[in-house]
This record gives sequence, structure tokens and C-alpha cells, in this order.
Amino acid sequence: MNQASVLSSKMTARHSAACAPAPLLAVLALALAPAAAHAQQARGGLGAWQNPDIGFIYDLKFDLHDAQHDAAGDREWTTRGFHISTAELSIGSEVDPYGRMDFNAAFSSEGVEIHELFFTLSALPGGMQLRGGKFLADFGRWNSFHTHFLPFISEPRILHEYFGGHLMPQGVELSWLLPLDHYVELTGGLYNDLVGDSHDSDPTDSNAAWGPDNPPPGCHFHGDDLHCPDDPDAEAAYLATLDDPLAPIAPSGNRRPGDLAFLGRARTSLELGLDWSIDLGASIVHQGAYRTSQRFPGTDYAKTTGGVDLAVFWNPPEQNLYRGLDFGVEYLRNQQEFEVQSGENWVQRETSSDGFFSWVHYRLSRRWELGSSYENFAAAERSADRRRRAAAFLSCNISHYQRIRCEYSNDDRGDYAGSVNQITLLYDGTIGFHTHGTQR
Repeated sequence: MNQASVLSSKMTARHSAACAPAPLLAVLALALAPAAAHAQQARGGLGAWQNPDIGFIYDLKFDLHDAQHDAAGDREWTTRGFHISTAELSIGSEVDPYGRMDFNAAFSSEGVEIHELFFTLSALPGGMQLRGGKFLADFGRWNSFHTHFLPFISEPRILHEYFGGHLMPQGVELSWLLPLDHYVELTGGLYNDLVGDSHDSDPTDSNAAWGPDNPPPGCHFHGDDLHCPDDPDAEAAYLATLDDPLAPIAPSGNRRPGDLAFLGRARTSLELGLDWSIDLGASIVHQGAYRTSQRFPGTDYAKTTGGVDLAVFWNPPEQNLYRGLDFGVEYLRNQQEFEVQSGENWVQRETSSDGFFSWVHYRLSRRWELGSSYENFAAAERSADRRRRAAAFLSCNISHYQRIRCEYSNDDRGDYAGSVNQITLLYDGTIGFHTHGTQR
């Protein structure tokens, strides 16, 4: 029943009230109640806006790679089999006119964990917005994207190297949309620590673990002691990567406010006519007590990572839904302190590493997308060791809720693992409502 019918029925009931007996009025009231409730819900009543958005998404992955070596030392193509890389339940809703809450639970063979849980207050004065909880930090271009929303299959490995995955801390972020005619947004964050989260991993040679029977290139073992006579610096770097029960640890328990991690980010967007636009951003995170030494009491090690990002978009208005192009680059520089073994002693060192991730992504039609990516970066604790990874991908969108993707990558990991080729197939499936805010 539409609103006009409801209004007409109410007028008729009021007109009849003067001459109708009480039992008849009661019957009319019961008959009109469902129609009135339906009209209220159609106008967006309490029952409509408080119903949460619920969705579920999962990824099924299969890969082939040549990281494995046979008994003769020759490469052979093997597979890690089928793997559910993501299984995520999302629930989100407006709490009241002032904010909303979002929750994402990640399922795996080990159990269930809180992937994200945060509130957002979007009606603060002065164009400010506050969110708090556990979430993907507003750092750089791709960090705030969940893996299943990336146009490519593989997560940027530069994020793995400098953060251990996508930076996902617990804390708060305050953003401010400047009162200008041009879009400029500033964000500041305060977190417990700088911790990464990942749904992706690299294939390895199951026979390649370092040990007495498998020394690193140019090195050999005397008993359990590693020696690299031609390159003492390489020896120290190799030793730093071996399991160390006394390695510096993340701080826990009570801490000084200055030991928390800080973030700053600025972003803007430029319109270049009707078809082209550019997004520009700059980010930095810092934590003075990123790690605490177990060998040198009272010693903390700092970490600072900063970068700039550029993304260019082509979206013709007459074909915006099924045609589009985006490409860009993100540059990061990481500086951190750590401990390495030099001879029989452990020493404190500081290193600066940098690198970049670039991509191009083209949407041919409603169904097909393709693109490529390339990244080149130095190891966080071994700036002389660089890693280069190139990939090409193709996506088939079965519908808005299902897609199949394929990616080929060549990963040159330097002296540690050589070059590894990998082919990955991925199925994405979504049920219900699943989004992670405004992203492009």
C-alpha cells in the first residue's frame, strides 16, 4: 500500500469515528497498523537504517612454481596445491546519525580472528572524521586495500619487506578535509605499534633451509658456526636472518606515550579535463620503540618509513562503467635500527633502504581486465640486497560477485633464492554486501 492509500484510509477512519462504535474502531486500527509500519519503513525509519550490511567473501588459490630443486640441483615445477587465502565475514552499520561501526572476521584453518573492528565518527565539526580500533592504516596507495580488492593478485612485496604485510595496527586516526575549493585531506594517526598483516606468501624450496648441509652462497659451516671468509658483511647479514632467540622484540605492557607509533599523511586530487585525473599522496610513520633489545637492557630501536604515491586515472564519462585505465608508482624509504652478529659479538646498526612499486591496470570491458606490475626494493636490514619482481595479470569478471584471475610473476630475490617463476589462479566469490569504504 502506498502513502496516498494510507493517508486516504486514515481520513476515512477519522470521518467514521464520530458514528462508529468502539469495536469497529479497534478493528480498523488493527487493519491499518501494518500499512502504516510499511510506509514508515519505506521512508527510512529506524528499522531500515539500523539493519546491518552483511557480506561474505572468499578466495580459492592454486599456483605452480619452479622454486623447488630436484636431487640433481635442477629446477622443477611444483605446486602448493589449493589454498583458501581469504575467508572474510563483514558486518557494518550506521550506529546513529553521527557514526558507524564496521567488523571483519577472518577465518582460517587455525581458527577465527578479528581482522578489522573500528568505529567511524563522520559528523565532527570543521570537516574532521575520527576512526578507532583495528584497521588498515591510511598509509600510501595500496595499504588500505584488502587483498581481494586489489586489481592484481599478489600483494606488493615491498609492504611485506618493510611492514610484514599491509600495515594494520590498533589505534586511532583523525582526518581533516581542508575548507578549500580544491580537495586536500590531512590524516594523523596514533597506534600501539607498526604491525603488518598478510594473506599472501612466496613459494620456497623445501630443501633450501640453511644449515650445515646447505650453506649460503660463498659461505660454509664449521659445526654450527657460519663463516663467509670472502665477505664479512655478508656473513653478518646472513647471521642476522637466522633464528635468534634473543632477537629484539616488540614492546608490550606499560609504555611511555612517546613509545607509541605515529602517522602523518596528506593527499589531494587533480582533475585534468573530463577524462583524466591524478591522485597524489605523501605518508610517514615513526615509532621510537619499534623493537626492544634483549641483549642491551634499556635499549630501544626506532623505525621510520615514509613515501610518496602517484596514481593516474582515465575514465571516459560515456564509458566509465566498463572502460578505464589507471597506472602509477609508489616510492618508499625505510630506516630502522637492529642488531647483527659480528664475530663473537652482537653490535647495533642502522640501515636505510628504499624501493618502489609500479603498476598499470586497464579495463577492456565489463568482463575483462588486464595489467602488470613491477617492484624493485632493498631489504630492510640489508640495503645492498635488492629484490625485483615483475608480474602480468588477467581477470575475468563473471559478474559483480564472482571473478577468476590469473597472474604470472618472475621474482628475482637475489643471492638468497635466485629467480622464481610462478603462475597463480584465483577465484573470488562474494555473498551479500561487501565493501571497504570509498576506494579507487
